[in-house]
Amino acid sequence: MFWSRRVRCSLCSVEVPRARAKRTLERGFAAVCRTCYERWDRSGRTCAKCHSPVNGLQQSGLFVNERALGHADCGGAMLAA
Repeated sequence: MFWSRRVRCSLCSVEVPRARAKRTLERGFAAVCRTCYERWDRSGRTCAKCHSPVNGLQQSGLFVNERALGHADCGGAMLAA
C-alpha cells in the first residue's frame, strides 16, 4: 500500500509534509499543520469547547468537525507529541 508523504491540515486544508504536522493518535489520519498549531499557541491556547486555556501537561486535542483545537478531555482527538 502506498502512503503519502503529505497530509492535509484539518484546520486550513493545506497539504503539508508529515514532518510539518501533528497527527492525531485516535482518529485515523486527521492532522494539524505546525503553522495552525503555532498560531493557536501564540493566541493563548484556548479550548474551543470550554473556553479555558490548555496549560502545561494537559493533553491538547483536535476537534475535527468544528475545525478547532482545545483539550483532549473536552472530546478532542489527542495529538501526538
